[in-house]
Amino acid sequence: MKFKKKIFEEVIKNGKYLFVYPILSVFLLQEINNEKNLSINLIGTLVKKKF
Repeated sequence: MKFKKKIFEEVIKNGKYLFVYPILSVFLLQEINNEKNLSINLIGTLVKKKF
């Protein structure tokens, strides 16, 4: 569980935000330099608890 929490915290800290009420989406694109030119896309979604 700690690993997932660290990933989510990284997305929140370094990601770009897109807000469309009542949803806040945060995304982080990471490129991996290797032979296959892979990339990792991380997405977090936050919604108000009362909604």
